[in-house]
Amino acid sequence: MAELTKKEIEILNSEIDKQGLTYTQLQKELLDHLCCDIEAKMEEGIEFLKAFEEVRQRLENDRIQQIQEETLLLINQKYRMMKKFMYILGTIAPSLLIIGAFFKLQHWPGAAVLITLGTFLLAAIYLPVFAMVSIRDTRKKGKRVNKPLYIAGVITGFIFLTGVLFKIMHWPGANVALTFSVLLTVAVFIPILVTQAIKDKENQVHNFSMLIFILAFMAVNIMVFALKVSKNVLNSMVVTAEENMATCDMIESRNALMLSSLQHEQADLIAEKAEALDQYIQMIMVDILIATHEDNRAAVAMDNEIDLKKANYFDVHNSTELVIFGTEITKGKGEELQTALEAHRGLLMLHAEPALNKAIQEMLDTGSPETIEVSWLDYHFYQTPMISAINILSNYQLKIRFLEGEVLREITAE
Repeated sequence: MAELTKKEIEILNSEIDKQGLTYTQLQKELLDHLCCDIEAKMEEGIEFLKAFEEVRQRLENDRIQQIQEETLLLINQKYRMMKKFMYILGTIAPSLLIIGAFFKLQHWPGAAVLITLGTFLLAAIYLPVFAMVSIRDTRKKGKRVNKPLYIAGVITGFIFLTGVLFKIMHWPGANVALTFSVLLTVAVFIPILVTQAIKDKENQVHNFSMLIFILAFMAVNIMVFALKVSKNVLNSMVVTAEENMATCDMIESRNALMLSSLQHEQADLIAEKAEALDQYIQMIMVDILIATHEDNRAAVAMDNEIDLKKANYFDVHNSTELVIFGTEITKGKGEELQTALEAHRGLLMLHAEPALNKAIQEMLDTGSPETIEVSWLDYHFYQTPMISAINILSNYQLKIRFLEGEVLREITAE
């Protein structure tokens, strides 16, 4: 197969330069096209100069320039379409996230779909398109493109947004993704950005502002981790709740044994009311567990007994608010719980001796704390993690069974 020499290729390249071709990529492609065409003719026995002349004659005097203009026009059209797509996507993705967040706050169906779709569009599509448009704008201005900066930015942003999505949806791997995004930002993205800011004298203010934004993002991210309930705290709450339940069962058995030796109408009434309130609180705990995540059904036995060793997602608080406060569509159980506790407190104080009334009042108090201007329900259950709500409710079960036993003891002593 005939091959052109370096001198012959230089002749072709010089001819392209004479035509005023400035687009480098097109220049390379046309050079390759002309070389292939001429080499094909040389295979047929035609000399280089004659083959070159035949190829050149097929082109009009301004044909190469026209090809360049058509190519640049096509590229600009694609660029404008990409930029328009970026603007549209940059509007749709955050809108989906905002609507999804509102739906989640209202506990309406479709929140998970909206949040997932919005995050996917933002992380997987918008960020790469934004990077490509920014690179194109930088080249258009004749400036050097810092590709590592864009690559690191897209990867870091994608991992961070994915971690946030996983955290919101309570999917495994969220903490790993968020932690990795922080490390990637500190170790890779910020050093590249600082280097870029130092070198680019013309846009120092813009680059400095971008750096401040990134550092602020890092600070907020770290604060989110700091404010998050630690695993050790969650574990301690689990242990406390399990101890509450175990102790409550022991006291319940003791009370049942004490009641069996009594033939007393008041004792039967107190035991009946204590059992009903205990079971109602148990149902609330079960509802909170299941509302937290469907996987927590495995922690609930047929008789509604709870095994926290089989539960998960202890730091979720939306489920507590959903069950206790309800939504615009469903009624919460908080007010009914408060009313039931107040009624049971009144019943116990009616049948107890004055010495025990103070303890009953303090242990089943549902009034607002004097130092805090919030209701009893808000104080205990607003933005409360699931395990904390279980802890509080199981503690009330323990108090109810303990006070039941104390009142029964007084009745026995009569």
